[in-house]
Amino acid sequence: MRSTPFVQQEGLFMRVSFPVSRFAIACAALIAASSASAADDTAFLAFPMATDISAARTGAFAWTVQQGDKTQLLAARGPGFKRTALFEQSDVDGTPITGIQISPDGNHVAFTTGFSSGGYNPAGLLTPPKATLWIVSTAGGAAPVKIGEGGGAHFSPDGKRLVYRSGADLWAVSVGAGEAKPEMLVRGGAAFGQPVWTADGKGMIFVQDRGGWSFLGRHTLGSDRVEWLVTGADRLSHPVLSPDGKTIAYLRWPGREHTVTYDNLENQPVSVETVALAGGKPTTLWSSGPRGGSYISDDNEGLLRWSDDKTVVFRSEENGWARLYAVSGGKARALTGEKCEVAESELAAPDTLLVIHNCRDLDTRQASLINVSTGKERAVETKDVVLAGASATGDGRYVAMTGADADASAMLRILDTATGKITYAETPADYGYRRSFTAPPPQQVRLAAADGQSVPGQLFLPRGKGPHPALVYVHGGPTRQMFPAFHFSGYYANDYAMNRRLAEMGYVVLALNYRSGVGYGRDFREAPGRAWRTASEYQDVLGAGRWLAARDDVDPKRIGIWGGSYGGLLTGHALARNSDLFAAGVAIHGVFDWSWPSPVPGHLNPSKFFGVGEADKATAFAASPLGAVEGWRSPVLLVHGDQDMNVDVRETVDLTQKLRRQGVDVRTVLLPGESHSLIRYSSWQQLWRDQAAFFTETLGK
Repeated sequence: MRSTPFVQQEGLFMRVSFPVSRFAIACAALIAASSASAADDTAFLAFPMATDISAARTGAFAWTVQQGDKTQLLAARGPGFKRTALFEQSDVDGTPITGIQISPDGNHVAFTTGFSSGGYNPAGLLTPPKATLWIVSTAGGAAPVKIGEGGGAHFSPDGKRLVYRSGADLWAVSVGAGEAKPEMLVRGGAAFGQPVWTADGKGMIFVQDRGGWSFLGRHTLGSDRVEWLVTGADRLSHPVLSPDGKTIAYLRWPGREHTVTYDNLENQPVSVETVALAGGKPTTLWSSGPRGGSYISDDNEGLLRWSDDKTVVFRSEENGWARLYAVSGGKARALTGEKCEVAESELAAPDTLLVIHNCRDLDTRQASLINVSTGKERAVETKDVVLAGASATGDGRYVAMTGADADASAMLRILDTATGKITYAETPADYGYRRSFTAPPPQQVRLAAADGQSVPGQLFLPRGKGPHPALVYVHGGPTRQMFPAFHFSGYYANDYAMNRRLAEMGYVVLALNYRSGVGYGRDFREAPGRAWRTASEYQDVLGAGRWLAARDDVDPKRIGIWGGSYGGLLTGHALARNSDLFAAGVAIHGVFDWSWPSPVPGHLNPSKFFGVGEADKATAFAASPLGAVEGWRSPVLLVHGDQDMNVDVRETVDLTQKLRRQGVDVRTVLLPGESHSLIRYSSWQQLWRDQAAFFTETLGK
């Protein structure tokens, strides 16, 4: 929701009832201009972007477009793809649209408002919001039907029932009925993970996590038991049914040892296996080496799929890069190139994959259609720099995805697989957004880290000679990649827009793709000494600051740093270890003590998630910002949602007290009830205003 105090002042001025002089008219014009400028200070953040896409079997799509404080649900059907608006939801109460699923026939869309976990309540409602499930006709013009509390919806193969999770149970409701009458389908069925319908639609195949190991099960609806298809002391994932419905393929990962604390971002060995549904023992099609798994991606569903009844396609980092392979018995063969990475894949048509990768340019995203049988590749023609979110229709004709460039946010693209060309493309102007940045688009650069390693990044330059103040921007994750364009993720699209706006304001900004990020191979992502070990990725940040300081267009005394989550951690490192170089920083929901495990039930708990065991705590503390906090002298703005389930808000509360005792200029903004990703647009507006004002004051611009 946009702030309106300046509009109210303008209204008061206009009600004055004495004779108006030329001076008064001039003053009124100045006040009006100033008011418009102030009211518009966050307008650049109100860009539209497609955030979720769902495809039907029949050539229809549903998608959401988030813009400002509202999210629209839309649908279109080929070949004409006339857009139909189905529903709009504000985030003001903290309940935006959070998930969509179109029915197989394309006639209905199920969607959720709110969040099924986290307890977020950024609006301060006396009764906190809960996830609510709805269904709406794609014909448009009708109000959605409320199903009730729940989420994780998926349609039965015939589209006649909608199955969803509510509490610990699995529920179902008939589709197309005027009034929703949910019925419990399976008590305890919410534990059916990664469910796949059987070919006849009479049962489900699923993975059940048993705590360090998992089983593959099948449940026939109406039965009072589960049939376990695959058991053992390992973890199973990503079950996919063969086109003929006779065989399930799945991935097998090592089970968890209770004496080990695992780094969840570290590669593991994996095997590709199948099992016949009619009975029989599992068959191993392929097994990797000790680090050959590939679980880090945008689209983990693309880790495994069938291209026909005999051929399985999987993604692996066996040679250190995320590549696609095909296997049908015998040796697996590579489908994508060496020394580049596959981010996503979809079965676009029989025997044909749509693959999103960076094989033509590591710093951007491209797409190709690849024939599985022959390996022949056909490049998709597009001017977009960043592609993501692919979803294919079951008729083998269309694939939808999002596309973005330096000046336009991620919007819907629909690819005709027959021609290999984009047949439908939206623009921000289609949603009324026409703001453009006056500073030029960012340039892709490479620089040397403090230890000499080559590091990629994007340089945002202001107009004019300088010397300018400068900022290093560090993304979160750390398994992320920033681009010289709008990001496909809403969180990082906002950060990209802020960097463009900072350049407009006169800052030189360097967005850094530091080691530990994705896109540049496993060795870059799993760099020695990363994270709590020795914080080796900070060498990239330090090198970035020195690189900026050496530029003729930068004032070396006015270099700052900002970032969120893992970027907040690295901002903390910079200010604690090098306040001599970094004059100010904004750390948003950062981790400041690797050794401290959050006590909050259900919390991601970064310390444990990244593998810090009891014996590692002293090392982890030394590699934390708190391990060098005595050297922190530069002013800092700390921002955190106090219901953050990724990074505990106590990290920020604790650091605030310690910096105050040292006499550091620390300013802290806690957002009541907010999540890690910042649910409400008004929270992003506040973040921008506070950050812009802070850097203006501390860096003198």
